[in-house]
Amino acid sequence: MKQLAIAASILGLLACSPQGEAKLSAAPEGFDDSYLQKMGFTVETVEASAIEGVYQVITDQGLIYVADGGKMLIGGRIYDITGAQPVNLSENAIREMRQKDVAAIDGEAIVYQAEDEKYVVTVFTDPTCGYCRQLHNDLQSYLDKGISIHYLAWPRTGLQGSSYEQLKTVWCSDDPKAALTAAKSDKRLPAARCDDPVDAHFALGNKFGVRGTPAMVLPSGELIPGLVPADRLLNTIKQSQ
Repeated sequence: MKQLAIAASILGLLACSPQGEAKLSAAPEGFDDSYLQKMGFTVETVEASAIEGVYQVITDQGLIYVADGGKMLIGGRIYDITGAQPVNLSENAIREMRQKDVAAIDGEAIVYQAEDEKYVVTVFTDPTCGYCRQLHNDLQSYLDKGISIHYLAWPRTGLQGSSYEQLKTVWCSDDPKAALTAAKSDKRLPAARCDDPVDAHFALGNKFGVRGTPAMVLPSGELIPGLVPADRLLNTIKQSQ
Protein backbone atom coordinates (compact mmCIF):
# COMPACT_ATOMS: atom_id res chain seq x y z
CA MET A 1 0.00 0.00 0.00
CA LYS A 2 2.88 2.33 0.68
CA GLN A 3 4.19 1.69 -2.81
CA LEU A 4 0.78 2.44 -4.28
CA ALA A 5 0.60 5.74 -2.41
CA ILE A 6 3.99 6.71 -3.78
CA ALA A 7 2.80 6.03 -7.32
CA ALA A 8 -0.30 8.13 -6.74
CA SER A 9 1.74 11.12 -5.60
CA ILE A 10 3.93 10.84 -8.68
CA LEU A 11 1.20 10.43 -11.26
CA GLY A 12 -1.96 11.85 -9.77
CA LEU A 13 -3.82 9.06 -11.60
CA LEU A 14 -4.55 6.44 -8.98
CA ALA A 15 -7.83 5.92 -7.17
CA CYS A 16 -9.58 3.21 -5.21
CA SER A 17 -10.70 0.83 -7.92
CA PRO A 18 -11.17 -2.92 -7.74
CA GLN A 19 -8.05 -4.88 -8.47
CA GLY A 20 -8.13 -8.02 -10.54
CA GLU A 21 -5.80 -10.41 -12.22
CA ALA A 22 -3.64 -8.95 -14.94
CA LYS A 23 -5.13 -9.33 -18.40
CA LEU A 24 -2.12 -8.22 -20.41
CA SER A 25 -1.77 -10.03 -23.71
CA ALA A 26 0.94 -9.92 -26.34
CA ALA A 27 3.40 -7.99 -24.18
CA PRO A 28 6.49 -6.68 -25.97
CA GLU A 29 9.46 -8.98 -25.78
CA GLY A 30 11.45 -8.33 -22.63
CA PHE A 31 8.63 -6.45 -20.87
CA ASP A 32 7.89 -7.60 -17.32
CA ASP A 33 4.63 -6.33 -15.78
CA SER A 34 5.15 -8.08 -12.44
CA TYR A 35 6.58 -4.92 -10.85
CA LEU A 36 3.50 -2.93 -11.80
CA GLN A 37 1.26 -5.71 -10.50
CA LYS A 38 3.02 -5.49 -7.13
CA MET A 39 2.13 -1.80 -7.00
CA GLY A 40 -1.55 -2.56 -7.59
CA PHE A 41 -1.82 -1.94 -11.32
CA THR A 42 -3.70 -4.23 -13.67
CA VAL A 43 -1.93 -3.83 -17.00
CA GLU A 44 -4.20 -3.84 -20.05
CA THR A 45 -2.02 -2.81 -23.00
CA VAL A 46 1.64 -1.99 -23.55
CA GLU A 47 3.12 -0.29 -26.58
CA ALA A 48 6.14 1.77 -27.49
CA SER A 49 5.85 5.48 -26.74
CA ALA A 50 7.27 8.34 -28.79
CA ILE A 51 10.46 8.08 -26.70
CA GLU A 52 12.81 5.20 -27.41
CA GLY A 53 12.96 2.71 -24.55
CA VAL A 54 9.84 4.11 -22.84
CA TYR A 55 6.59 2.13 -22.89
CA GLN A 56 3.11 3.62 -22.91
CA VAL A 57 1.01 1.45 -20.58
CA ILE A 58 -2.76 1.51 -20.19
CA THR A 59 -3.79 0.16 -16.80
CA ASP A 60 -7.03 -0.11 -14.84
CA GLN A 61 -5.94 3.18 -13.26
CA GLY A 62 -5.14 5.08 -16.43
CA LEU A 63 -2.07 5.85 -18.52
CA ILE A 64 1.44 5.47 -17.15
CA TYR A 65 4.94 5.28 -18.62
CA VAL A 66 7.62 2.76 -17.73
CA ALA A 67 11.16 2.07 -18.87
CA ASP A 68 13.83 -0.58 -18.45
CA GLY A 69 11.46 -3.37 -19.45
CA GLY A 70 8.91 -2.48 -16.79
CA LYS A 71 11.25 -1.82 -13.88
CA MET A 72 11.13 2.00 -13.88
CA LEU A 73 7.96 4.07 -13.42
CA ILE A 74 8.01 7.54 -14.98
CA GLY A 75 5.83 10.45 -13.85
CA GLY A 76 4.62 13.19 -16.16
CA ARG A 77 3.37 13.69 -19.71
CA ILE A 78 5.02 13.49 -23.11
CA TYR A 79 4.82 16.49 -25.45
CA ASP A 80 5.92 16.76 -29.06
CA ILE A 81 7.50 20.21 -29.29
CA THR A 82 8.71 20.02 -32.88
CA GLY A 83 5.76 21.93 -34.34
CA ALA A 84 4.48 25.47 -34.00
CA GLN A 85 2.54 24.43 -30.88
CA PRO A 86 3.35 21.67 -28.38
CA VAL A 87 1.24 18.53 -28.79
CA ASN A 88 0.28 16.62 -25.66
CA LEU A 89 0.81 13.04 -26.84
CA SER A 90 -0.22 11.68 -23.45
CA GLU A 91 -3.58 13.43 -23.55
CA ASN A 92 -4.17 12.07 -27.04
CA ALA A 93 -3.51 8.54 -25.78
CA ILE A 94 -5.82 9.04 -22.79
CA ARG A 95 -8.62 10.34 -25.01
CA GLU A 96 -8.29 7.35 -27.31
CA MET A 97 -8.44 5.07 -24.28
CA ARG A 98 -11.65 6.72 -23.08
CA GLN A 99 -13.25 6.49 -26.53
CA LYS A 100 -12.54 2.76 -26.77
CA ASP A 101 -13.67 2.01 -23.22
CA VAL A 102 -16.90 4.02 -23.53
CA ALA A 103 -17.73 2.28 -26.80
CA ALA A 104 -17.15 -1.11 -25.18
CA ILE A 105 -19.83 -0.57 -22.50
CA ASP A 106 -22.24 1.71 -24.36
CA GLY A 107 -24.96 -0.91 -24.07
CA GLU A 108 -24.88 -0.47 -20.28
CA ALA A 109 -25.65 3.26 -20.37
CA ILE A 110 -29.01 4.81 -19.59
CA VAL A 111 -29.65 6.70 -22.80
CA TYR A 112 -31.54 9.92 -23.47
CA GLN A 113 -31.30 10.30 -27.22
CA ALA A 114 -31.69 13.56 -29.09
CA GLU A 115 -34.23 13.46 -31.91
CA ASP A 116 -31.69 15.04 -34.24
CA GLU A 117 -28.58 13.48 -32.74
CA LYS A 118 -25.30 15.13 -33.65
CA TYR A 119 -23.15 14.20 -30.67
CA VAL A 120 -23.12 11.69 -27.81
CA VAL A 121 -21.80 12.75 -24.42
CA THR A 122 -21.24 10.15 -21.72
CA VAL A 123 -21.97 11.46 -18.23
CA PHE A 124 -20.92 9.84 -14.96
CA THR A 125 -23.75 10.59 -12.56
CA ASP A 126 -24.82 10.24 -8.93
CA PRO A 127 -28.49 10.75 -7.91
CA THR A 128 -27.48 12.51 -4.68
CA CYS A 129 -25.39 15.12 -6.52
CA GLY A 130 -27.06 18.53 -6.79
CA TYR A 131 -25.36 19.44 -10.06
CA CYS A 132 -26.31 16.04 -11.52
CA ARG A 133 -29.91 16.80 -10.64
CA GLN A 134 -29.66 20.20 -12.29
CA LEU A 135 -28.27 18.64 -15.47
CA HIS A 136 -31.07 16.09 -15.46
CA ASN A 137 -33.70 18.79 -14.95
CA ASP A 138 -32.24 20.67 -17.93
CA LEU A 139 -31.88 17.53 -20.03
CA GLN A 140 -34.15 18.80 -22.79
CA SER A 141 -31.81 21.73 -23.46
CA TYR A 142 -29.05 19.26 -24.37
CA LEU A 143 -31.35 17.13 -26.49
CA ASP A 144 -32.53 20.24 -28.34
CA LYS A 145 -28.91 20.95 -29.28
CA GLY A 146 -28.57 17.48 -30.79
CA ILE A 147 -26.57 16.19 -27.80
CA SER A 148 -27.61 12.74 -26.60
CA ILE A 149 -26.79 11.98 -22.98
CA HIS A 150 -25.57 8.50 -22.04
CA TYR A 151 -25.44 8.06 -18.26
CA LEU A 152 -22.99 5.82 -16.42
CA ALA A 153 -23.00 5.27 -12.66
CA TRP A 154 -20.41 6.85 -10.39
CA PRO A 155 -21.39 6.87 -6.69
CA ARG A 156 -19.48 9.69 -4.96
CA THR A 157 -19.27 7.72 -1.70
CA GLY A 158 -17.61 4.81 -3.43
CA LEU A 159 -18.94 1.27 -3.35
CA GLN A 160 -21.03 1.85 -0.25
CA GLY A 161 -23.71 4.19 1.04
CA SER A 162 -27.10 5.35 -0.18
CA SER A 163 -26.05 6.62 -3.61
CA TYR A 164 -24.34 3.31 -4.39
CA GLU A 165 -27.46 1.36 -3.43
CA GLN A 166 -29.68 3.76 -5.37
CA LEU A 167 -27.63 3.39 -8.52
CA LYS A 168 -27.71 -0.40 -8.28
CA THR A 169 -31.49 -0.26 -7.95
CA VAL A 170 -31.80 2.19 -10.86
CA TRP A 171 -29.80 0.02 -13.24
CA CYS A 172 -31.81 -3.06 -12.23
CA SER A 173 -35.21 -1.42 -12.58
CA ASP A 174 -37.69 -2.41 -15.27
CA ASP A 175 -37.55 1.22 -16.48
CA PRO A 176 -34.07 2.59 -15.62
CA LYS A 177 -34.81 6.01 -17.15
CA ALA A 178 -37.86 6.51 -14.97
CA ALA A 179 -36.01 5.13 -11.95
CA LEU A 180 -33.09 7.52 -12.45
CA THR A 181 -35.46 10.47 -12.67
CA ALA A 182 -37.24 9.27 -9.53
CA ALA A 183 -33.97 8.83 -7.64
CA LYS A 184 -32.90 12.35 -8.55
CA SER A 185 -36.24 13.61 -7.22
CA ASP A 186 -35.89 11.84 -3.86
CA LYS A 187 -38.68 9.42 -4.69
CA ARG A 188 -38.68 5.94 -3.22
CA LEU A 189 -37.60 3.24 -5.65
CA PRO A 190 -39.11 -0.26 -5.72
CA ALA A 191 -36.57 -2.87 -4.73
CA ALA A 192 -34.70 -4.40 -7.63
CA ARG A 193 -31.63 -6.58 -7.87
CA CYS A 194 -29.63 -7.89 -10.81
CA ASP A 195 -26.11 -8.36 -12.08
CA ASP A 196 -25.67 -4.59 -12.30
CA PRO A 197 -22.69 -2.71 -13.82
CA VAL A 198 -22.29 -0.06 -11.09
CA ASP A 199 -19.00 -1.38 -9.72
CA ALA A 200 -17.55 -1.57 -13.23
CA HIS A 201 -18.71 1.96 -14.07
CA PHE A 202 -17.16 3.27 -10.88
CA ALA A 203 -13.84 1.60 -11.69
CA LEU A 204 -13.98 2.97 -15.23
CA GLY A 205 -14.59 6.49 -13.94
CA ASN A 206 -11.56 6.19 -11.68
CA LYS A 207 -9.50 5.00 -14.64
CA PHE A 208 -10.64 8.02 -16.67
CA GLY A 209 -9.73 10.46 -13.91
CA VAL A 210 -13.24 11.20 -12.61
CA ARG A 211 -13.06 12.85 -9.21
CA GLY A 212 -16.64 14.09 -8.86
CA THR A 213 -19.99 14.24 -10.63
CA PRO A 214 -21.20 15.10 -13.12
CA ALA A 215 -18.20 14.27 -15.30
CA MET A 216 -18.65 14.39 -19.07
CA VAL A 217 -16.75 12.40 -21.67
CA LEU A 218 -16.99 14.17 -25.03
CA PRO A 219 -16.96 12.37 -28.40
CA SER A 220 -13.27 13.31 -28.69
CA GLY A 221 -12.50 11.50 -25.44
CA GLU A 222 -11.89 14.74 -23.54
CA LEU A 223 -13.08 14.65 -19.92
CA ILE A 224 -14.96 17.71 -18.67
CA PRO A 225 -15.51 17.88 -14.90
CA GLY A 226 -18.61 19.52 -13.49
CA LEU A 227 -21.85 20.87 -14.91
CA VAL A 228 -21.60 22.54 -18.32
CA PRO A 229 -24.72 24.23 -19.75
CA ALA A 230 -25.93 23.01 -23.13
CA ASP A 231 -24.81 26.04 -25.18
CA ARG A 232 -21.30 25.98 -23.76
CA LEU A 233 -21.08 22.21 -24.00
CA LEU A 234 -21.95 22.32 -27.69
CA ASN A 235 -19.17 24.85 -28.32
CA THR A 236 -16.72 22.80 -26.28
CA ILE A 237 -17.54 19.67 -28.27
CA LYS A 238 -16.98 21.46 -31.57
CA GLN A 239 -13.66 22.90 -30.38
CA SER A 240 -12.41 19.53 -29.11
CA GLN A 241 -12.95 17.68 -32.40
